[in-house]
Amino acid sequence: MKKRYVVIAMMVLCATLAAVIYVSIEKERYSKEFANNLFKYTLPPHTQTLERHYFYGYSFGHLMGSGGEMPVVANMKLSTSLSKEEILNYYKNAPLFPFPNSKNSGVEIEVYLSGESKLHKKKDGFYFSGKDDSLKRISSYKNNVGYTSTPGKKTQQFVLQISSSFDYLIHLDR
Repeated sequence: MKKRYVVIAMMVLCATLAAVIYVSIEKERYSKEFANNLFKYTLPPHTQTLERHYFYGYSFGHLMGSGGEMPVVANMKLSTSLSKEEILNYYKNAPLFPFPNSKNSGVEIEVYLSGESKLHKKKDGFYFSGKDDSLKRISSYKNNVGYTSTPGKKTQQFVLQISSSFDYLIHLDR
């Protein structure tokens, strides 16, 4: 009788351990796939990637309102000789990116221009926002008002970012 309880306890322990490992691996996989959508997007001419990062964790929950889902952020710091106007014009027709772990698209690219963004460091990583803490989705730059071409070929940096969240629990209906 005792052997039976030991065997059942061992099976429960193994199943719990397997579930924890699965959830941990899936969070990383979903986040990496989401980030690669941004990292693989074609850059404008005269633009180079300086840094690429992606993070996931509940410390980003306020960005998307966690609701039990895992927030994820991917960003790239870029260097370019393009003007602000040229940058915004290049990305204004960017397609909506797929949600993490989904075939549906709806994530809009965020553009943070030099001197107009704020870096937020969290325990799980970091993300960018506008100086007023708002997300600067490309659609928030209405008709590029106030942006003119910069004379000469001065290099500037800017950040592209996408952010969303995903449900990482096992679903039998997918």
